[in-house]
Amino acid sequence: MAEQKGRRGSYASGLARREEIVVAALELFAARTYDAVSLREVAAKVGITHSGVRHHFASKEELLTAVLHYNDQVSLTPDPDHEISGVDWIRASVDLVAFNAQKPLVIRLFATLSVQATDPEHPAHNYFVKRYRVARSLVARELEYARTQGDIRADTDPEAAAESLLATMDGLQIQWLLDPEHVDMVSAYRQFVDRFLTYLTSTGAAD
Repeated sequence: MAEQKGRRGSYASGLARREEIVVAALELFAARTYDAVSLREVAAKVGITHSGVRHHFASKEELLTAVLHYNDQVSLTPDPDHEISGVDWIRASVDLVAFNAQKPLVIRLFATLSVQATDPEHPAHNYFVKRYRVARSLVARELEYARTQGDIRADTDPEAAAESLLATMDGLQIQWLLDPEHVDMVSAYRQFVDRFLTYLTSTGAAD
C-alpha cells in the first residue's frame, strides 16, 4: 500500500513539474516569442536543469505543442450549469474577447504563431489548422441551430457566417495589439456582433 501511495505521489509530482514547465514556457514565449527562447532559459525560469526539462519534453517543438494545448484548457469556457446555444451563444462570444483583452502577451504570441504556422513545416502548423477547423465548426453549429429554430434567416450560410465572425474577432485582436490606445477591441466586437445578428435576423433576401 505504501508503495502504491509512493507511486501516485511521484506521478502527481511529475505532472505538477510538467505543468510548471509549460506555464514558464508560455510566459517566456509570450514575452519574447517562441523563436527567441531556448529550453535552457525555460529550465532556468523553473529552477531546474536543461536535462530536467528534456525529461518531460524531448524538444522545444514538443513543449510548444504542450503550451498551446495548455492555454486552450485554461481559456474561457462556457459554464456547464448555464448552457446556452444559438443566438445567445454568438452574443456570449463577446465574453471571450473580453477575456482575451486581459492577457495581451498571450494573444500576441498566438497571433504571431498563427501567421508563422501558415508554413506547413512550422511546428504549430497542424495545431492551428485543427484549431480553426474546430472553431469554424463550433460557430457554424450554433448558427445552424439558430436557423433551425427560426431565430435567423433561412437563407443563412452557417459556415460562411462563421468564417466572417472569426475573421472579425482575429482582425480586431491584431488592430488592438498594434494600437491599444485607439482600438477598443471589446466594444468594437460587441458592435459587430449586434450588427451581424441584426443582419441575420432581418427579413430581406440575401444578395
